Amino acid sequence: MSVPSVTIAKNRLRTLIIADRMHCTPDMTEKFTKDVYLAVSKYIEISPEDFHLTVNRSDIRITFTGERA
Repeated sequence: MSVPSVTIAKNRLRTLIIADRMHCTPDMTEKFTKDVYLAVSKYIEISPEDFHLTVNRSDIRITFTGERA
């Protein structure tokens, strides 16, 4: 039985938030962003260049640039 990518992304988010409070490494941030992108891209057609994720202690923001009409 495989684990849904949303569950994986949720677990990585939890880990990242904890790690952010402990000064998360850039590698962890990149891995988390990739996991969230892969989960989102299953439901929305978007390229990696148009997907931006910003995480800080009080906010998680996902933005899509270059959206097609």
